[in-house]
Amino acid sequence: MRPTSLRQQLTRAAMLTTFFAILLSAGALLTYELTVYRHAVVADMRAQADLITRSTAAAVEFKDPKVAWENLYLLKQQPRIVAAAVYGPDGALIASHTTQPDAVSARIAINDAAWGPRFSGAMLEMTQPIEREGQRLGMLFLKSRHDVWRRFTDFAMIVLAVSAVSLAAAYYLFVHLQRRITAPLERMTEVAREVIGSHDWSLRAPATDYKDVGVLVDAFNRMLSECEVRTSELEREMVTRQSVEQELRQADRQKDVFLATLAHELRNPLSPMTSAVALLQMPAASVQARDKALVVLERQLRHIVRLVNDLLDASRVTTGKLSLDRTRVDMAELLVMACDIAQPQARQQELQLELHRPADTLWVEGDAVRLTQVFANLLSNACRYTLRGGRVDILMAAQSEWVLITVEDTGIGVEPAMQERIFDLFEQADKTLQRGNAGLGVGLTLSRQIIELHGGTLSMHSDGLGKGSKFTVRLPRLANVAPPPVQRVSAPPAAQRRPLRILIADDNVDLTESFSAILSAHGHHVEVVHDGEAAVRAAQRHVPDIALLDIGMPRLDGYQVARELRADVRTQGVHLVAISGWGQDADRQAATEAGFDHHLLKPVAPEDLAQLLGEAHLAFEASRPGELR
Repeated sequence: MRPTSLRQQLTRAAMLTTFFAILLSAGALLTYELTVYRHAVVADMRAQADLITRSTAAAVEFKDPKVAWENLYLLKQQPRIVAAAVYGPDGALIASHTTQPDAVSARIAINDAAWGPRFSGAMLEMTQPIEREGQRLGMLFLKSRHDVWRRFTDFAMIVLAVSAVSLAAAYYLFVHLQRRITAPLERMTEVAREVIGSHDWSLRAPATDYKDVGVLVDAFNRMLSECEVRTSELEREMVTRQSVEQELRQADRQKDVFLATLAHELRNPLSPMTSAVALLQMPAASVQARDKALVVLERQLRHIVRLVNDLLDASRVTTGKLSLDRTRVDMAELLVMACDIAQPQARQQELQLELHRPADTLWVEGDAVRLTQVFANLLSNACRYTLRGGRVDILMAAQSEWVLITVEDTGIGVEPAMQERIFDLFEQADKTLQRGNAGLGVGLTLSRQIIELHGGTLSMHSDGLGKGSKFTVRLPRLANVAPPPVQRVSAPPAAQRRPLRILIADDNVDLTESFSAILSAHGHHVEVVHDGEAAVRAAQRHVPDIALLDIGMPRLDGYQVARELRADVRTQGVHLVAISGWGQDADRQAATEAGFDHHLLKPVAPEDLAQLLGEAHLAFEASRPGELR
């Protein structure tokens, strides 16, 4: 079935309703008119019959046909009457008047009841008794033409014409009215189609002057506005979700790259360490071979420690937990130390590493250890990515409020698209296999974050691959005021130190045995336990001078052991040192609150342990001088 519009449906319904209403009205009017006119014709004929019966009653009574005929002859003035007859008491015809032959019968049953009026086609017939004082004298017969059907037809034509005009007027008025009413609805429909087709929610239906329809149009436009807002929100959510998904995929790829790189970087030092251990286990190995193996073990172990420390530092900076120990720093002296760290790598690569110092002393306020870490990392990268025979220059310059340090090399350079990304975590400019130990991609990220914590900036520039790189550090400058001299108290030589009683508590057997061997070799008395409860009993049995306590021990952890020792009068003066793999600021704070004097981060270097023993010896000398003589 062919679909129709709302306007067509409304027009059809209205016109059908109007047509049936007019049809019913015309039918009722025609029926009423026909009935009324028939009654009028019959009444007129009865009136004619009454006049004739009265005027002919005497003629019938006395059987005078001439008078009766004269009375009937007067009917010729009524052209509609075509026949009239008067019958006597015996039913015989007395007189008649007719314009049609055979219209009057010769005899009539006088005793029959009167009949009529009776319509027969275009004729109306009737009989009426002629009476005097209740006695029937005869019968009158009348037959006349009537124009009921003509009048009905004329009236029907008039009604039909009026109905047609009424329908036309109704059609015109309704079409005009419904156009004004349905036009806004049709425009709403068109707008809805356009919105569905183009998904353009900014389209709106035009306003209308009709209040009721205007309410609908306004509601439709508000719905479009709400859909537009919701669609915009959904689009933004979709864009955000896609961006988040893209970032998650990128983070997942970076994680995979990081894990692969970490595995590679850890395997590299583990391989020579494994070979060195195997060499030390060989009975036939020479002293020189054993010494070389020890050097390899120490160098590779330091490399692993540096990797782990870089990861920890990156985590601290990312989480905002890296603190700075700010002091006045002479940048020239600091760069000299950074160059000393990088010099062995430069000699291995046959590079010229040169520091260009200015005439003036340039001071900054910062953490000397962290700044040294930054420049050592920049110099290490410059040496790693510069081919043999190249140069690495460190330039220093002063501005009114800034200190500028530039590290330039003649290395492989960085392509422009990568120059900002190399500061992202786990990103590396050169991922080729030829570069060997390229690191984890953490150093530059950590360096920039440390410099920004100092209020400075770290940027880089390269003209392209094969054209070298230039890293520029800007730090806030301090006035050239020399810092006050620092009074340093040196620890006494090892020969002048008395042996210390040391308690080592750690569930790592290899660690405790190695520590015990090193400390015993220096002449100290060492006792080793492997859980927290044993540590408390050992300290109460033989009070130590120093207790090296692991934090994560079974039965009692290091914090609980420290609290119990501080609570006991016999052991509250013991020098407590926490040794842990947890190195966050919160971990150091927890150790201090538990009563520890120091916090060492695993792995503990022998020189750090020796320095700690020297500081402890000084403390004992100040607090108990009599016991050291």
